This record gives sequence, structure tokens and C-alpha cells, in this order.
Amino acid sequence: MKQIIFFVITFVTLSLQAIADDIPEGNIVFEDPVVKTICVRQWDTNHDGELSYAEAATVTDLGGFRNNQEISTFNELQYFIHVTTVQDFCNCSNLTSIILPENTTTIGVEAFDYCYSLLSIRIPESVNNVSINAFNHCVRLREIYFDSSTPKISYPWPEIAVLFVPDDAVNAYKEAWPEYANMIVPESASTTTCEVEVTANASSSAVLNEVGEANALNIAKLKVSGTINSYDVQAFRNKMINLIELDLSDAEVVGNEHCYVDGINTKDNVLTGYFVPTGITRFKCPKNITELEDGAFYNCTLIESVSLPDDIPAIPNECFYGCSSLKSIVLPEGISYIGNSAFDLCIHLKSVSVPSSVIEIGESAFRSCYELQAILLSKQLKQIGGHAFEWCTNLSEIHLPPFLETIENNAFSNSPNLQIIYTYMPNIIPIEENCFETYKSAVLKIPGFLYEDYYYSEGGWKRFISMERCELKPDDYDDLILKEDKVIRRNGEAVPATSANGYIDVEVQPTGSFSVSDDVDDEYAQWISTAIQIITGEGQGGSFICRDDGETQGNMRVSNLHVKINVFPGRWYFFCFPFEVTIDQCEYPGRYVWRYFDGEERASNGKGSSWKNVEGTTLAPCQGYAFQSETEGTMIVKFATPKFGGNRPKTLAEHIAGTANNANWNFVGNPYSSFYDFNTSDFTAPITVWNGYGYTAYRPGDDECHLQPYEAFFVQKPNNVDEINFEAERRETYRQGQAKHAAHVKARRAKGIDPQRRLINLTILNGEDQVDRTRVVLNNEASHAYEIACDAAKFLSTDAAAQFYSVEGGVQMAINERPQEGDIRLGYVAKEAGTLSISASRMDAPMMLVDTKLGTTFDLSLGAYDFETAAGTFNDRFQLRPSGEATAINGLMAKTGVCIGTQEGGIAIGGAEGKTVNVYTTGGVQAAQHSGNGYIALKSGMYVVNVDGVSAKVSVK
Repeated sequence: MKQIIFFVITFVTLSLQAIADDIPEGNIVFEDPVVKTICVRQWDTNHDGELSYAEAATVTDLGGFRNNQEISTFNELQYFIHVTTVQDFCNCSNLTSIILPENTTTIGVEAFDYCYSLLSIRIPESVNNVSINAFNHCVRLREIYFDSSTPKISYPWPEIAVLFVPDDAVNAYKEAWPEYANMIVPESASTTTCEVEVTANASSSAVLNEVGEANALNIAKLKVSGTINSYDVQAFRNKMINLIELDLSDAEVVGNEHCYVDGINTKDNVLTGYFVPTGITRFKCPKNITELEDGAFYNCTLIESVSLPDDIPAIPNECFYGCSSLKSIVLPEGISYIGNSAFDLCIHLKSVSVPSSVIEIGESAFRSCYELQAILLSKQLKQIGGHAFEWCTNLSEIHLPPFLETIENNAFSNSPNLQIIYTYMPNIIPIEENCFETYKSAVLKIPGFLYEDYYYSEGGWKRFISMERCELKPDDYDDLILKEDKVIRRNGEAVPATSANGYIDVEVQPTGSFSVSDDVDDEYAQWISTAIQIITGEGQGGSFICRDDGETQGNMRVSNLHVKINVFPGRWYFFCFPFEVTIDQCEYPGRYVWRYFDGEERASNGKGSSWKNVEGTTLAPCQGYAFQSETEGTMIVKFATPKFGGNRPKTLAEHIAGTANNANWNFVGNPYSSFYDFNTSDFTAPITVWNGYGYTAYRPGDDECHLQPYEAFFVQKPNNVDEINFEAERRETYRQGQAKHAAHVKARRAKGIDPQRRLINLTILNGEDQVDRTRVVLNNEASHAYEIACDAAKFLSTDAAAQFYSVEGGVQMAINERPQEGDIRLGYVAKEAGTLSISASRMDAPMMLVDTKLGTTFDLSLGAYDFETAAGTFNDRFQLRPSGEATAINGLMAKTGVCIGTQEGGIAIGGAEGKTVNVYTTGGVQAAQHSGNGYIALKSGMYVVNVDGVSAKVSVK
């Protein structure tokens, strides 16, 4: 038969005066009479003796806090009124300390069971009974204080506990509880610090010798100065088992070969593993420690506070693993890394401030830090490891700093209360879809200044249902480091202050850019205090793009522009700055030289005397200059209040010469702080650029040419052309230039080839590396004479391993546009003796390479021709001659109007509008069919091309 015994007791709190004697100091007293209900035990005999509880509307007594996760100390409780038993704090997992009321007589059954955070309790003299399992599973109960001078309680105290008893009752307790004799300590030890100064001994513990082995068990707090070694660590761990607090801040650890535990010994300046005794709750590191080893505080489950030295470079792997009593920690400035599982299972860790020096948080670094409510991440942080904040169930808000490069898998998974995620990352980084758990409920705060909406479609970010743009806060973006293209677009809204003084600093890395879109009015301009632009000197550079007229600053106001250019010794660099700058504004560590090109000198005297040292201190705007240093370093060019936009025409000077290849040379350049798409320019004459070792000629339309910021180049002024008009709309970023290049190549292939202008692109190689190139354009409308508008003279370099050109009328030519008839002479320069190769990356007409020295002929459609050479200049060794296949291909072109050429990996087609081109293997199997002009990708081999019944053989390499 089911029996239930249920008691409800009510009482009235009458007045402060009436009950003042019954309320412990520090507890809250109700000023108004309030009726409270005490929840008491129900006993259900039909459930095998299992206890259940009935809760009234308001829980008021000591028996009604079961499963309460909010209580942290007993002194926070309010109702100790007429209660003589402590019945139920079972599973109050956050309860850390208890001071029982003076009138408590009994600690009930399982009263504090599973209070696994409980560290200390004071038991008053009135307690005469501790029930079974009262402190079961109190795995951290380290300090138990007894007020009674008479040991009258019998209970199996936890093995890790230190039993503090009245000083005059120590012997009495030891006699009554012999099994706990080594754990019984006079209470005065809990408030008194034993201080010793020692010098480490070679074969024994100096600390133990100083305090005396008989007194070692009575020390709860110890401060050591001087030097200590492995023997002292062993004494801390095995002889001073009641140590609660250990202060070594005035001590130094010295190396010693003696193993204090499991093969571990002390080392100079290193805090090794298992150094800290497991019973320590408060620890201060030795002052000479500069390194923590992996697992330095591993499973120090009782430690509540740690004072770390200032000079450590990192928090190593598993350093604080399982330090479940640790609530907060201040990490020293200067550390760069928080290791794998460094704070894993620090279940009570509530707050951590990550120093600004930290750039990486390792895998599982803060996993299962259940109570972690806030963490301030370093602004310089670059990497968050996998599972780093997994199971941080109380973490509600995270601010991802601006320079993050990686967030690995499951970094924030199983953290269900993470509701606000600020992404201060202007360079979005890919994340896996399992990185966060709260995609449906959390709000993703994305930078409000970004124009692109890629957070809405990128990787794991796209899973967030709620996204909000947030404006910058004073400390969020004092500076930006941009590795990708970023565009400010505010749609006419007022610009908020972005740092303490209303400005931001922006650093643009070689693959990034910072732009303000055209729809931002000048009155809402982006203000920048210092803009830093990084240029590698190897083809990459950051870009700044905005709208202005070239006279005013428009919608991006920059106080200072610092252009940083990486420079290697002994190498020439070509620059053209858009603004006048003094040489003093071009800071460089070490000796250097600036030179300019004298086009008039070239016209009068030809090659060899055109370069001259810069006279004076000023570099003129939009004029090319060459720079070389004798040491490696970074050149910093500083401009005040720069203007970034506006069309910028450059007048070309005329220099009359006896020969066309020496006339009208100008050394100019890209006048923008961005890349420039010269390919789409209306200027079609060739230009010559410097690649760091040699010169390369480009002709817009035939070539892809994307000028780097401030890149200077050579150009000849064609007849009836007075200027190059650099247009602001052709500015681009590095990434845009790369994308355009790929798109233009695809479009050019789709367009096919021009039967009237057939290109032969030749390269000379040193091993597998392309060293130089030259081009021959077969155009029956052109002449053999040098023409500025279509030909390019070859500029030779002393730095290049090999250089390549054609020779026409005694002129060395990088681009040679001429009629098809006759052989074409090729020349080269080899810096050293060795093996070189010649190949054709594109042949709109099949050609043979004739080696006059060896008397051999090689079909360039089959691959590269290797040859041995001495060092020197050779203008007569090679000739370019139409191949035997040319007759058939020319016949096909004459009969059908269709031109067939070879390019790497296939054939190009021109003049095929309205026609079908069929391609067969030599065995007669159809390999491809194509309508109109374009490109057909094919495997290497020999093929037969057929158009309107006319066939010709073609080799594809």
C-alpha cells in the first residue's frame, strides 16, 4: 500500500528585531512581514526507498536547494531560520564554500552529494551528527574547518581534505581519529604563511631541512625565496601534503638530475610537468621561469588561482588541462600561442583575457569550459583551432578579431548559448558548416562598411539565418589589414567615427585593395589617417581606388599614404609616381641610386648612353625612374593628402632620330595607386616593361598587360599620337587583373585567329623556366621596315640568363610585324654557356626552326628544340621558315578562307564564319567538330583538319 508522509510548515517573519539573533552575519533580512513555505521531504515507499521532493512556490529552507546551479557560496542563502538540520544541497554543482549556522545539529543524508565544486566547509560546534554520504562525490573538498575543541563526529572524511581544528585540540583529534592523523592541522596554519629562504642542496631538500620534517605536515601556506630543485619539489609533493598555498614568486628553480616523479626532473628556467602538488589551490610561479612545459598544471583539479611569470612565450599544450577549480586567469603579455587543450575541462573557468600578442589558439584549447561567459580575443589573432570553444555552454557572445585567417572545424560547436557573433574580419575566411551550432538562433554581426554580401553565400557563414550589419566601434578598427578586395559603400548615410579621432588606419596587403564606391558622395567620404600600401616588387601589390577628379581628394580622404616596396640588392626597379616626391621622402636603409632615361640622348646617339643619374632631390610626377640598392630592404615612399582618381593623360615627347628604332622613346608609367588594365586601352602601340631581370614587350590587343601600381615602362610615341590617356575606369585590383586575364584569354581563344595577322610566339628557356620571349607577326599589309606603331625594338639586359629577338634590317626586335615571304632571322644572347631551348607557344602558321650552325631543321609544332651554346651574342645562328605543312594549310586557307593555327593543347581557327571544321586522327577517326571561329582542345599528336572537303595536316603538342 502506498504511503506518503508530507509535511508543510509555515511561519511568519515578523520584524528585523524579532529574529535578528537567528540570522547569520551578511545574510539578507526581509524588512516586511512575509509568509514563507518550507519544502520538506516526501517518502514514497513504493519506489524502493527513492526520495522525491515537493516544492512550494518559494523555496526557503536549507532542504530545498537540490539541483540548484546558481548557488556558489552558502553565505548567499537567505533563510537560516529555526533550522537545525542541513538536509539537501545535492547536486548544487557550483557551490564552492559553506558556513553552517551555529544552531545546526545534523548534516543530513546525501546533503552535499555531487557538490563537486565544493572546496571548503566550516562545521560549527553544534553539529553532532554527519549522516551517511553527506559529502559523497565532493571530489574537491580540500578544507574542512571544525569549531569544536572536542572531536565528537565520526565520518569518513575525503582523502584530499585538510582538517583544520582548534590549535589546542590537535592532539585530541589525532587520538580520536588516528586514521586521519596526517591530515589534521592547527587552524592557525590556514591564516599563517610559513616563510623560508634557502639555497638548493645537491642531494636533499633544502626546504624540508629548513622547516623540519616533523613540522612539514602542519604547513598549509608556504612562501619560499632563494633557489630550489627537484628534491624540494619532491618534498612539496610527498612530505608537505597539507599545502594549500605555495608562493615561489621570490624563488628560482635550478636544474637537478634527481627525478621528483615519473622520470621528471627540474630544469633551469622551466616549469616542468607535475611540478605543482595536486593539493595546491593557489600557486605563484618561480620568478626565473621563462618556459612552461606541456602539461605543466595538468589535472591540478584544486588549483583556483595561478600567478604566471611575464617572460613565457606560450601557454603550451594541456598546460591547464583538467584544472576544474580554476575560475579566472590573467595571461601575461607577450605570449603568442595558446596550445592544444591548454584549458580543456577547466569547467569553472569564467573569464580569460587573451593578450594582444596571441596569434594562435590551438585545438580544443577551451573545450568544455562550461562556465566561460566571456573571452576577449587578441586583435592580432590569426588562427582558432578545431574544437577550441566546443562545449562552452555559457558562452553567449564572441568577437572575432579582424586579422583571423583560420577557424577550424567545430571551433564553436555544442555551445548552445552563443547568440551574438561579431565578425570584425574584412578578409572573410572559409569555415566548415560544423564550425558553429547556433546558426538558427544566433545573430551574425557583419562589418557594416563592406559592400559585398559574401557572408550571405560563403561557406559555413551562409547558414546563419539572422545577419545584421554593425557599425564600427572606436577600438574595433583602429587599423585594417586587407588581403582581399574591400569596397566601402554607404548609400549616402553619414560616416560614423571609426576610431577615437574619427579616422582609421588601413594597410593593404599585396593581394588586397581598399576602395570607396562611386555612389558614396564626397561629403560622406571615408577618412583615413595613414594608408599603407604593400608592393612586393614581384608582380603583386595592394590597391587604393576611389572617386575623385585628380585635383581634390573626393570620397576617400587620406592624410598620409605610405607605399612600402620590397627591394632586393643589385636588382633594378622601375617606378613612376603620380605625385611629385623628393628623394628624402623615399626612405631606404642603405646605399642606393636613382636614374632617369634620356630619350633625346637615345635619339641622338643610340643605345648605351641613355641612362643618367638623377640630379637634384626631386622625382617628377608621372615620369619613369630606375632604382637600385646594394642591400635588401623596404623602401617607404611617403605622400601627404594624395589624390587617387581622375583621368590622367600623359603627353609623349618627340625625339627625332636617324633610325626609327631610336626615335621618340619615353619612360612613363602607371599613374595610379592601383593596377591598370592596359589591355583595353585605346593606345595600341607596343610598350616594354621590366620584369626584374629583363624586358618584355606587349602590344595591347595581342597581349594581356596589367600594370602594377606605379610601374614604369618604355613606349615610343607613334606618329600623330601625342599622349597616352590613362583612364580612371580602367583601374583594377590585383585580383581583378588576374580574373580579367583569365577571361581575356578565354575570349581571345573563342574569337579565334585573324587570318590577316598571324602571330608566332617564341620563347627561349633555361631548363624548364621561360627566360625570354619574342614575337613575329605575319601581316602581308606590313613592311620589312621598323614601324613604331606595330614593332618593338629589343631592350637588352645584363641580368637575364638568356634573351631572344628577331633581327630585321640590322635592328634587334622584340615584336616584328612583317610580310610572310622569306626566312626570318632570330638572334639570342646567352649570359653563360650551357643548354637552352626554343619553343613556340603559339603558331598561327606552321614554322620550322633552322639551326644554321648544325645544319638541322626542327618542326616547332612537335615541341622544344634543345641546343648547346657558348656565352655571347648570336644573331645569325637561327632562322624561322614556313614548314612543309604550310603549303597545305596555306592551300586550305586560299581555297576556304579558313586559317588554322596551333596553340598549346589544341588548334585555333579563324576566318571560319558560317563554316564547319572537322578534325580527324591520322587513322580516320573523328576527334572534334567546330562551327565558326574559336579554339579546339586536343591531345598531343598529328591530326587532319578538313573544311569544305579541303584537308591539311596539323601537329598538336
